[in-house]
Amino acid sequence: MLTGLRTAFEKGILRIVLIVLMGVLVLSFAVWGIGDIFRGGTQTTVASVGGTQISVQTFQTAYNREVQNLGRMIGRGITPDQARQFGIDQRVLNQLVTEATLDERGRQLGLGIDDDTIRNRIVTTPAFRGPTGQFDRNAFAEALRQSGFTEQTYVDAERRVALRQQIAGAVSDKMTSPQILIDAMTRYQNETRQAQFVVIGAREAGDVPAPDAAALQSYFDANKQLFRAPEYRKLVVVTLSPQDQIGFMQVPEAQIAEEVARLRETAEKRTIQQLTFPSVEEAEAAAKRVAEGLSFEDLAKERGVSEADLTLGSLARNNIADPAVRDAAFALAEGAVSAPVRGRFGIVLLRAAKVEPFNAAQAAEQARMTIATTMARNAVNDLHDRIEKERSSGLPLADIAAKVGVPVTTVDAVDQQGRDPQEVQLNLPGASDFLAPAFRAEVGLENEPVNNRETGLWAWFEVSSVTPARDRTLDEVRPQVEARWREDEVKVRIGRAADQMATAIRGGKTLAEVAQPLNLEVRTTPVLKRSSTDGVWGSAAVQMLFVTGKGQAGTVTAADGLDRLVFVTTEIVLPPDATLDTRTRDQLSQSIEDDVLGQYIARLQRDFGSTVNRTLLNRAVGGTTETR
Repeated sequence: MLTGLRTAFEKGILRIVLIVLMGVLVLSFAVWGIGDIFRGGTQTTVASVGGTQISVQTFQTAYNREVQNLGRMIGRGITPDQARQFGIDQRVLNQLVTEATLDERGRQLGLGIDDDTIRNRIVTTPAFRGPTGQFDRNAFAEALRQSGFTEQTYVDAERRVALRQQIAGAVSDKMTSPQILIDAMTRYQNETRQAQFVVIGAREAGDVPAPDAAALQSYFDANKQLFRAPEYRKLVVVTLSPQDQIGFMQVPEAQIAEEVARLRETAEKRTIQQLTFPSVEEAEAAAKRVAEGLSFEDLAKERGVSEADLTLGSLARNNIADPAVRDAAFALAEGAVSAPVRGRFGIVLLRAAKVEPFNAAQAAEQARMTIATTMARNAVNDLHDRIEKERSSGLPLADIAAKVGVPVTTVDAVDQQGRDPQEVQLNLPGASDFLAPAFRAEVGLENEPVNNRETGLWAWFEVSSVTPARDRTLDEVRPQVEARWREDEVKVRIGRAADQMATAIRGGKTLAEVAQPLNLEVRTTPVLKRSSTDGVWGSAAVQMLFVTGKGQAGTVTAADGLDRLVFVTTEIVLPPDATLDTRTRDQLSQSIEDDVLGQYIARLQRDFGSTVNRTLLNRAVGGTTETR
């Protein structure tokens, strides 16, 4: 081909044609292809603020982290549609855009954070502290590994966070709340109310006959979505977790003994008292007087040593740097005084004021579990590597599980909430991690395994088949429809009776007068605050009480969601000594600071110019590619 082009270029008219053709191709690349690079990578940028860009990868990483966290909180997988309903996509986008705005402002102002400040922030982070309470490099490295950071990327991220906090603090820190707002919140928080009330329940609804066929069909047609069958998927699942492997671990007794010794260093504690002497002879004389009955405290007073200076504290072995003092102190029985000890800093007498006994059997079991857990995690990692190696051969997941020797679970039908077609919640280990991606996967395709970093669980899955969501027929769900119709009918009748009673009270009758024909007991609530609940008075009912004036009647659903309360507000009181608690004051101040900071960031975004690529955003969260 290249030879043909060279030959063509040597001929006049063909040479001109080829030059024109190549020019068109180069121009096309410049406009449609390579030009994207010079226009800021519009195909990989979800949003930008000024010159700061947010990549698709950055957004997806933050988005997936939020989805997984929510799934773990509620104990089941989150689908893309549910994530959008929760507003996760917009919340993550807003957070990233806010961070990008502050980053852009920091660059504009030429701000920076010095290395010493960043180092101090890192070493004082509680998550990076070891058993001694001090910064521990191993804990630091493990936390970074679990979070997917390298040391340099974490330092860079921490520097950006510190810079954003510096800008935010300069704009909104230490703002106070207006007094009128504090007064309003004081009343809202401390006002109390009481009411007289009656409860109207199913008894007052009377007998509800079964609906006729036409009424039941009409109800079903109007509420068909309530009885719709969800999408079900048949899954083949393999899970590995350290918890499942622990029972197979044989822990060597030598390792247990070594771990128990380490635990003894930190767990066995004694309250140690110490007196220092200039010579062995003087210390021996003092020890003799104590043996004859002089208390250690009185000896300390004679030597001018205060109680605070006498007691070293409740110490573990590893808290005592002097080996001679440590060995002598931990050889004493509770209350006993040592012979003179030649320590690094002089001759001392020691007393074990209190001994916290070390439970060797409990420590041995703890050591066994700690070591077994580590061994189980290693076993899971080995099995993971073997499964991944076998997956490269293209074998079905069930065959790989049999070859590696791990159990496989076939779930014939499961919905996105982990329930079977009979709406029974299935016990599927790791379901909160793998169900969401399983409902995004295609039938028969290989999927990436899911890992829960906190528990160490790995899950592999294959989608064997999909049963689409569908409308059920009335015959399939007749008992459920009839029960739902009856429940709604009872609610309607109860509500009608409650409204009639409230109307009669507003017309001039008392609560007792309207309650008497139905033989209802008139009761009085305890003193209630807005945050209170009491028996049939659930949160919604209490809130209705606080919007109903004194002497006025109201109705509201009781705490069980079925009964209705008819009430009359009898008392509204604001205690004369009412004050706003510190926590709420702080929350008000924080809200004002957040509002001011939000306005500042919004203004910066207008000044810098911000854009969002909705097409890429929708693709990143598994939605449509249309721009909204």
